[in-house]
Amino acid sequence: MLKSLGRLIFFLLGRPVWLVSTPVGRRVLIVGAILTPVVYLGLSVEAREWTWSRLGYGYLPIGMWVAAFGAALFHRRWLNKKYWSYWAAGALMVAGTLGLLSLWHPPYGLLEETGLSGHWGRIFGGEPLALGIPKAALAFWLIPFVVAPSWAALAHKRGAVAMGRTGLVLIHTAEASVGALAGRARRNGHKEEVVVEAVPQEAPEKKGILAKLKKREKGEAKALKEPVEKEAGQARPMKRTGWRLPKADMLAIGEAQPMSRAALNEMSQTIETTLADHGVEVSVQDVKVGPRVIQFGLVPGWIKKTKELRGTKTSEPVTQVDMSRVKVHSILAREQDLALALKTSDLRLQAPVPGEALVGIEVPNPNPNRVYLRAVAESTSFRRITAKGGLPLALGQGTGGEPVSEDLVELPHLLIAGATGSGKSVCINTIITSLIMAKGPDRLRMIMVDPKRVELTPFNGLPHLVVPVIVDSDRVMPILGAIMREMFRRYRVFEEAGVRNLAGYNQKAKDPMPFLLLIVDELADLMMTSGYEVEQALVRLAQLGRATGIHLILCTQRPSVNVVTGLLKANIAARIAFAVASQVDSRVILDEAGADRLLGKGDMLFISAQSPKPRRIQGTWVTDEEIDSVVKFWKEQEGPALAEIKMEEPDPAEGQAGGDLVDDEALLDKARELLEKYKHVSPGLLQRRLQVGYQKALQLVETLETEGFASAGEPGKARSLVKKEGDGIVG
Repeated sequence: MLKSLGRLIFFLLGRPVWLVSTPVGRRVLIVGAILTPVVYLGLSVEAREWTWSRLGYGYLPIGMWVAAFGAALFHRRWLNKKYWSYWAAGALMVAGTLGLLSLWHPPYGLLEETGLSGHWGRIFGGEPLALGIPKAALAFWLIPFVVAPSWAALAHKRGAVAMGRTGLVLIHTAEASVGALAGRARRNGHKEEVVVEAVPQEAPEKKGILAKLKKREKGEAKALKEPVEKEAGQARPMKRTGWRLPKADMLAIGEAQPMSRAALNEMSQTIETTLADHGVEVSVQDVKVGPRVIQFGLVPGWIKKTKELRGTKTSEPVTQVDMSRVKVHSILAREQDLALALKTSDLRLQAPVPGEALVGIEVPNPNPNRVYLRAVAESTSFRRITAKGGLPLALGQGTGGEPVSEDLVELPHLLIAGATGSGKSVCINTIITSLIMAKGPDRLRMIMVDPKRVELTPFNGLPHLVVPVIVDSDRVMPILGAIMREMFRRYRVFEEAGVRNLAGYNQKAKDPMPFLLLIVDELADLMMTSGYEVEQALVRLAQLGRATGIHLILCTQRPSVNVVTGLLKANIAARIAFAVASQVDSRVILDEAGADRLLGKGDMLFISAQSPKPRRIQGTWVTDEEIDSVVKFWKEQEGPALAEIKMEEPDPAEGQAGGDLVDDEALLDKARELLEKYKHVSPGLLQRRLQVGYQKALQLVETLETEGFASAGEPGKARSLVKKEGDGIVG
């Protein structure tokens, strides 16, 4: 078989190499290699874009084959007739190459969804991989039958015989294994001697591997007859199945309304004409149609300046022509003129577009489209983050319609802010849904805080939740303290294991440790009740939580400096800004203007440590029915037991009963001095003045209460202490 395959390969490769080595073959190959890129670059912009979307990089092999065939047809027609089989084999090779290119997807651009060979290349490959790889392999497999049918048939026939023998070996091995397991199960279940049926003897001429397998099967059957000691009443535990992830079929499919090419050309012409009327020469080089906005990429033109130079007495004046680029500032200064010409007030100019030498003008799309969660969850970037073990966030689609997914592990925390009705709550729901679509409860645990009681409560019952959704603001501080205790516990475990972070620990440990995600829907409500304590706890978690797999997602609809403090922004680099009322709010979130010009309904600006420049994204949309179906899917599962994360809340009654009082007289003396100085103290004041934690400050307050001081003030506010009237001091 190997000898036949070697001859076949030599025959298939030798003749093409000989043809290329001839002067005619070399000439045909060189003409095809040069003519293809020259013709492609000579096409118009629309033709190149159409070719790129249909063929991608596949235009190179197709163009070379067509150019070579045409050159041979024009110069040496007998080559096409005599060696037609080689031209057919070349066509099959081109088809197989297109199929292989369709299996790879770039991270961005027009080919992200279709692969490197465009829409037409998916015919010979594409997704799913279980179907795309065989289709691409079929084209290469047919090449020997086209070039040398007899040799290929002989080689494939011998290969089929060898594969048949291998299949028989595997079948007999499987039968022996299944028979052995069945015998053990019957013997262990009934404690009876297993009766093994007689195996018919093989014919004398059948020897080799099959005979050895039969002999091994007889030996295993003989061993099963021997008595095996087993304790009475001991049953073998059944292995429980793992958690199953929901499929994307549970999510809805959206239908996009395409924008006509004529309308885009008209808008491009309007932009060029409007700027030219004001003396600014530009050309629209790139147009990206997104679900909510259309981005036009402008290239500044040239300005011609003439200057007359004085000549000598005998010579005439000389005219000098200077060419200079149009300044970007002159384009940005015509924003209102462009808005008037395009009949819209929601323009946004960006100079330059990140990664490109273009000035971007973002115009609202006349036919806006919703971005459904399924479209982003099935994208390549989302699957890539899931495959490497990250926490994928399906944010939406960019200005060019490309899906945008981010890994929360790399961010590692996220701050979301925006006015009421801008899409903040929908964004939170889509983020949570995308996480539970990609991660089971054995890999991700969540703690949700929802003071409004209506946004996150539909997720109650998820096995991912450590505790039910917290709706009472008074329970937040004990939960934050419990999360910090869990963080320090993980650091001690990592220290003992000799690793640095959660990823290193999960590679070594037998039982992986899950991520822990804290989601706060309304941060402003918590900052109003106990701002300093909440801020200190969140900042501590943001600083130290990343290595232990603890991540934060904080949301607020009031982006003021009292809520989104500078300390929080310094530790949370990734932020999402929805539409806000003023530039001041935009600068609080993003440190620059821009969010005040968003369109609302999911239109957002996203920045992170990896992309400090704001990136405009149209957020994903998910319905209540989709959320309910995914939550129901998880509720109906009974998976393996989950690792316990302790979230015990301290009982306030224990401190008043005397079980949690402070015995440190030095701290008590300092607390009494502060009380005499300020006439009232609070846990936050004791934290700042005595440099103690929140729990210790609460214990100091309770200890002072037991000494004869009464607490006063509104519930949830900072508690104040005044001396009782009988002691002579009135606060």
